[in-house]
Amino acid sequence: MSGHIVILSEDIANKIAAGEVVERPASIVKELVENSIDAGADDIRVELEKGGYQSILVMDNGSGIEREDVALVFERHATSKIHDFADIYNISSFGFRGEAMPSIASVAHVELLTRRKDDPAGTKASVTAGIIKEIVPIGCPAGTQIFVTKIFENVPARRKFLKTEATEQSLCIDAITRLALAHPEIRFKVMVNGREFFAAPAAKDTNERISMVMGADFSAHSISVNAQKNNAVLAGFISRPEFTRSNSKNIFLFVNKRFVRDNSVTHAVMSAYRQIIEARRYPAAVLFLDLPPADVDVNVHPAKMEVRFKDSRSIHDLVSQTIAQSLATAPTDKGNFAYRLTMREKMPAPALRHPQEKFLSDSSGLFSRQNMQQAISADLLSRSVAGKEKQLNIAESAGSKDVSFANARYLGQFADTYLVFAGPDGLLVIDQHAAHERIILERLKKSSAQRIISQPLLLPEVVSLNPGQINLFAGSIDLLQELGLEVEIFGRDAVVVKALPAILPNIQPREVIADIADQLSEQNQMPDLLERKEKILAALACRAAIKANTVLSAAEVAALCRDLEETPYNLTCPHGRPVSVNFSLSEIERIFKRK
Repeated sequence: MSGHIVILSEDIANKIAAGEVVERPASIVKELVENSIDAGADDIRVELEKGGYQSILVMDNGSGIEREDVALVFERHATSKIHDFADIYNISSFGFRGEAMPSIASVAHVELLTRRKDDPAGTKASVTAGIIKEIVPIGCPAGTQIFVTKIFENVPARRKFLKTEATEQSLCIDAITRLALAHPEIRFKVMVNGREFFAAPAAKDTNERISMVMGADFSAHSISVNAQKNNAVLAGFISRPEFTRSNSKNIFLFVNKRFVRDNSVTHAVMSAYRQIIEARRYPAAVLFLDLPPADVDVNVHPAKMEVRFKDSRSIHDLVSQTIAQSLATAPTDKGNFAYRLTMREKMPAPALRHPQEKFLSDSSGLFSRQNMQQAISADLLSRSVAGKEKQLNIAESAGSKDVSFANARYLGQFADTYLVFAGPDGLLVIDQHAAHERIILERLKKSSAQRIISQPLLLPEVVSLNPGQINLFAGSIDLLQELGLEVEIFGRDAVVVKALPAILPNIQPREVIADIADQLSEQNQMPDLLERKEKILAALACRAAIKANTVLSAAEVAALCRDLEETPYNLTCPHGRPVSVNFSLSEIERIFKRK
């Protein structure tokens, strides 16, 4: 390798710069749709072929581009938004760096058609690998059409890092729906492989658009927020505590209608929900923060996904305090009780298709009161916990670490969450939810070696999802069916659940589908089918497991401990948290300074 400093060629420099803006097809969709919004369009149409791999077409009825400016569209740092440096601190548009179009054109073939409303004819430009091939007059509708093909053809190393067609398509849809949330006055339509996939007619207000995009479930379980502090105005909707998700992807923050990710604001949202939702669960929220352009720097990230606030502490307090107050003063959600209570809870469960395939033999329905009365009595605790000739400490067994109980005495339940045992060598503390999660997961994995038996619902349940999640579900129907979930796509924004795993009779379809949708949305980080399958099983186990803050009887503790001892890999829950913590006698004596 030469130690000499050289100047990169323009071609290489442009490709490197393009990497900051164009990561994948979704990046192209985002930039082009934002340009359409900046052009004043109120009708935007997006067409995708093969998830954006093959082609992307964005059409709008915006102001169009003057003929003499068309060539400048593909020049780096050419923009109509900034004329001097001071303008950077008063940005109110999306694109202003003049990087999007030249970046896209440097890694793909771009064909642009544009016409201003008062011009008799339009202009066509063709660009390949950053080189303008032609600019000619053409007849076309008012507005702009941009057709992108051969994406990353000249950067094959980049193309091989793209994910599956379904994943890339889902990311494109996510980019569009985020923009649709912030601009209810604009009509959006998305075609995928020639078929209409998503449509959002112009809405009269943000509330109506949120209902279109986020689904009926969110709307039925949401609380409006509205507050102002100094020059900052906060508005939007947050979910009630009973409506949670398995990750933070359903927290949408818009700053001056620009979707951004900000750890400080996300922390503010989570701090308001602290102690009122389960651990490792997240709320859903759509928040719009409007403040003077001079109070926020949108020029800190090439793709403009991050911002810097002039007074971040004030913004954090505004978000946290407003949400906390809204949650505290919201009326009780009595009207939605029937909505949350499914017919499965009201009526007896139907018979299994294969009754002989019941999940458990002597411990079916681990926390079923009826089975407890029939199969387990209080004295089972002493036989199950104290009667086993094993060590209290965690030991190696069958190639995995096992929690075992020997000469251990059950002391009780702490905080209605932790089970405490005393033994000759110290204290053993068990997290009841984590323990039950591991038990259920291993049983599910064992059952999934073959097809898991399904139990049909008395009444199928319709669950609303956003368009990106619908797309991912469409590609996972067979996998879900193997795991005992009979799910079908129901229109553009919902799935219908017809059956659940027979071995988990007490889970709620709506909650399980929401968690699985979150897991599927993360498949770009886990493309392996086996890993994706295990993630879905973990979501099922989490929903079916006994929760924290649940009082257990002595018989139920006995059953849980017995099953935990028989479960492999029982040191951690499916999410990697410890199931048990052992405090040795010497450690306790050191704490009290006896040693």
